[in-house]
Amino acid sequence: MNSDSSSLALPDVISIQSQVIRGCVGNSIAQPALTRYGHDVLAVPTCVLSHTPDGQDIYGGELPDTWFAGFLTDISDRGLDGGLRAVVTGFLGTPAKAAVLKPWLTRCITRHPDLLVVMDPVLGDKDTGYYVAPALTEWYRAQLTPLATGLTPNLFELECLSGRTLQSRDEVVSAARSLLQGRTQWVTVTSADYCGDNVTVSVLVVTRCGSSQIRHDFYTGAPKGTGDLFTAELTAALLRGLPVAGAAEVACSLTRSSILAALKGRSGLLKPALFNGG
Repeated sequence: MNSDSSSLALPDVISIQSQVIRGCVGNSIAQPALTRYGHDVLAVPTCVLSHTPDGQDIYGGELPDTWFAGFLTDISDRGLDGGLRAVVTGFLGTPAKAAVLKPWLTRCITRHPDLLVVMDPVLGDKDTGYYVAPALTEWYRAQLTPLATGLTPNLFELECLSGRTLQSRDEVVSAARSLLQGRTQWVTVTSADYCGDNVTVSVLVVTRCGSSQIRHDFYTGAPKGTGDLFTAELTAALLRGLPVAGAAEVACSLTRSSILAALKGRSGLLKPALFNGG
């Protein structure tokens, strides 16, 4: 058998985020969502857990920084980033991981100037507050987000990154536009519900030239990982050539279908919904 990696097709997407043994967060949902469209995805973990936190004992944790750096170095040394079209980033957890990621991502962009970088600046949520080191906020703000093509923060993360309390759509749009620096062309704000009525959920797509809003029902008991699935579906749609507003519509629709299927299913876990074109 020929083991020469140069004879193999090169991966076109690299997804850098958490992984669970049981569950559907991070790469455990992003990788199957992206591969469903024919993408060859390298899934680089930042932490590995037995399952999502649920009040029971949990095993695993953050991967050593040397391991994480080695994973990225090996990808470059073996030329596995030669056919790269997109990089997706999610849960990093610590400034140390961000410090490793920045130079590697910068080199990828230098090699592929049109590289699609979709960055979910995972910091926390309204109901939990921070669930990473708060110092990671400044790393995102000053070092990482300017490297992204687009960002997918939730409302809490947008408040952290912008340093503002957001209580209206105009304030959300203004805060999102404050992040359009460097390569960043758009911000898609998930759970953009400053009213918190738990009846509907808003997604706001913000560019320098305009904004649009997508609303859908709020589903009590939705599984963890919906944001990770949304970001993966958004990335896949962008790679098909859809504009960001259209890509967000598709990603919302598919994520909604996955939530409904999970709520009806026996496992209660997210699975990528079937895509029928568009």
